[in-house]
Amino acid sequence: MKDIAFMGDIYLELTVSNISDPNLQQEVAFLVDTGATRAWIPQEIAEKLSISASGSIPLELADGSIKEYPYGFCFFTFGGETIAGNVIIGPSNIEPLAGTHILQDFRLVIDMDRHTISRGRAMRAK
Repeated sequence: MKDIAFMGDIYLELTVSNISDPNLQQEVAFLVDTGATRAWIPQEIAEKLSISASGSIPLELADGSIKEYPYGFCFFTFGGETIAGNVIIGPSNIEPLAGTHILQDFRLVIDMDRHTISRGRAMRAK
């Protein structure tokens, strides 16, 4: 399992692929953000992988402000497993973020005290 910890931050290496052409892919280090719900990538990664906006969604940011951002669809691959998901396309040069949707879909458990990521055995069906 590939994860990287830097001074209290935990990064998760995911492969992001275009949902229509999975050969367009890139390995991306995502900052794990348990306070965020969605995954975020900067506009330049979305453009490189031809992930186009499918719509936009208003999101409440950490500072309490509400801004509308585009989102697109992609594949995420981790540990030999691939899921389809949506990703917020943020402004250029933002740090990629992995929110709780990605963590739950891959059954990942974050231990901030030990700076580790482990994988749960099964997802709750209820």
